[in-house]
Amino acid sequence: MTLGAEEIARDESFWREIQQSFSVSRNTTCLHNAAVCPSPRIVTEAVTQYIWEQEKIPPLIYSMFEPRLEPVRQGVAKLFGCDAEELAIMRNATESMCTVLLGVPLKAGDEILTTTHEYWAMLDALEQRRLREGIVVKKIKVPTPPETMDELAQAFERAITPRTKLILVSHMVSVTGQIFPIRRICEIAHQRGIEVAVDGAQSFGHFDFKVVDLGCDYFGASLHKWLMAPKVTGMLFVRRDKIAKLWSLVPSPVSRRDNIRKFEMVGGRSSQHLAIAEALAFHNGIGAQRKEARLRYLTSYWVERLSKLPNIRFHTSFKTGMSCAMATVEIVGIKSGELTDYLMKRHQIQVYDVAKRISEFQGIRVSPSLHTTLQELDKFCAVMEQVAKNGLPKST
Repeated sequence: MTLGAEEIARDESFWREIQQSFSVSRNTTCLHNAAVCPSPRIVTEAVTQYIWEQEKIPPLIYSMFEPRLEPVRQGVAKLFGCDAEELAIMRNATESMCTVLLGVPLKAGDEILTTTHEYWAMLDALEQRRLREGIVVKKIKVPTPPETMDELAQAFERAITPRTKLILVSHMVSVTGQIFPIRRICEIAHQRGIEVAVDGAQSFGHFDFKVVDLGCDYFGASLHKWLMAPKVTGMLFVRRDKIAKLWSLVPSPVSRRDNIRKFEMVGGRSSQHLAIAEALAFHNGIGAQRKEARLRYLTSYWVERLSKLPNIRFHTSFKTGMSCAMATVEIVGIKSGELTDYLMKRHQIQVYDVAKRISEFQGIRVSPSLHTTLQELDKFCAVMEQVAKNGLPKST
């Protein structure tokens, strides 16, 4: 009998095989995978193979690279559910999203609507454009955590003005793991002639969805996060009818004006982009639904244990469909920066202090991945319980 995704998510013998596919150090408990996930060995080995192949006759990389990248493009496009002619292979989500944010034609006084929870690099891009071109950047605060998805969509709907031309929104917020109702936001925007750019750095390869489920105009992601592809790999989706008008970051030939490949014109390219194919094979071999179910299970495992503590506060919603493998937790009365340092220095547990990037709240972002064991989560919970009860040792 074939087990469903939810049943397999709890089958430790199944996931033990997956855990051994990684070369991560077990001396450190990495719960900071939202920054960058380790690649499985087959990906690392492929990167090494392509580098050695490149070094045999280095100039040949230019003639061999583009044709061999096309199956990679097709594979990523199939996973996202778009046409391969709408997908560019980039270096990361920052490059992808900045291509959109700096490349959409706007004039002084036009407005970009976004939230205070967006990734810092995207906000920096908007600020540069504000200073240089006189556009208006409007940031809205959203409830943390929200009660419903409607709250998030309505926050955007209320903030739209006649000057709004573009909405920037994260599919999954980097500081909390909150999933946004992208399709509803796109419907609201498109009814008013507004385009939507979605930062999918934390969602792509993380949980199961296709572009048709979003309805956005632009989507960028880092493939070295949840898809576990080689480092410094990403993707950019641009709807076919938007390609010609969107300026590329690096100038490209006029002949490529309506070609998705114009966004890949960055000079030298790395052969390791070819190893994205192995990451796709690993992801597809597990299955997107089973992977998502496992990630949700790992999060619920530690969240349920810590939620029993009286001085624990979560800044992530755990209602159905509103989060997955990322959650931000605060021990009330403990500074998140000091807690982050203590976890790493004393216990070799790596998390992320969200107070580095946002002032509205503090907490640590916890993000297990497929290599994470229940024993590692038990270790994390035990330390958190001790700190919640007794505080941080004075020597820290």
